[in-house]
Amino acid sequence: MAPKGDSVIVSSIKLEKILSMKGGKGELSYANNSKSQAEHARSMLPLLKETLDRVELSSPEAPFVVVDLGCSSGSNTIYIIDVIIKHMAKRYEALGYHPPQFAAFFSDLPSNDFNTLFQFLSPMANHSGSMEETVAADSHRSYFAAGVPGSFYRRLFPSRSIDVFHSAFSLHWLSQVPESVLDMKSAAYNKGRVFIHGANESTANAYKQQFQTDLASFLRSRAKELKKGGSMFLVCLGRTSVDPTDQSGLGLLLGDLHSGCLG
Repeated sequence: MAPKGDSVIVSSIKLEKILSMKGGKGELSYANNSKSQAEHARSMLPLLKETLDRVELSSPEAPFVVVDLGCSSGSNTIYIIDVIIKHMAKRYEALGYHPPQFAAFFSDLPSNDFNTLFQFLSPMANHSGSMEETVAADSHRSYFAAGVPGSFYRRLFPSRSIDVFHSAFSLHWLSQVPESVLDMKSAAYNKGRVFIHGANESTANAYKQQFQTDLASFLRSRAKELKKGGSMFLVCLGRTSVDPTDQSGLGLLLGDLHSGCLG
C-alpha cells in the first residue's frame, strides 16, 4: 500500500524517482558540498583495505567487479573505487599474477544525476598496453564503468556476480516513509514533519521497524549477488545518543547547520 499523508499519496516507487542529492556542479550541489563525507570515508581506508585483503582472488581470466551503492553524483565514489581497484591489482601482482580486467558499477536511485557523476570520470586507459601499465596510469581510468539505477533494497545484479560491494553513508535513507507515520489516525502520526527529532515512541518504533525491514531486504539481495569469497564494506551513520529520536549526531557528518534545520 502507498503511504498516505494529509492530502498526498507517495508510493515507494514514486519516491525512488524523485529522491536524490542535489545534482549538477553548482554552489548548492552535492558535488560541491560533500567534503565531510569525503573526510570520513578517507578515515575508514585502513579498515577498507583490511576487508579487501580478505577477498578471495578469483582467476585473473575473469573480470573483477566492484560496486558502490548509493554513489550519488560527486567525486567521492570515484576516489573510493580507484582505491579498491588499485589495492586489488597490487594483491594480484604480489602473487605473480597479471591483474584481471576490472569493472565498476555506480548505483543509485533513478533520480540520481548520473550525467554529472560520469563527467568526473577520467578517460579509459588504452588497453593496448599491459594491465599493469593501465592500473599504474593515474591520469586514466583502469576499469570499465557503468551506472545502475535502482533501489538497493531490491536485487540489482545477477547472482554471484560481484566481488566487492561498498556503500558509505547511504543506508540511513529508508525505502519509504512508514505508513503509520503519515496516517493522521495513528499514534505514530508525525504531524507532517520529515524528521523524528523529539517525536514520540510510536513514531520512533515505526521508523525502527521500517529500517529493520529495509536492512533485511538489502542483506538478502546482496547475499544472492555476492560471489563466494567476496566481501561487503558498509559505512553507516551512527548516533551520539541512545535516544532513537535524537538526530543531533547528524552534525558530525553533515554539519551543525543541517542539524539545526531538523530541530
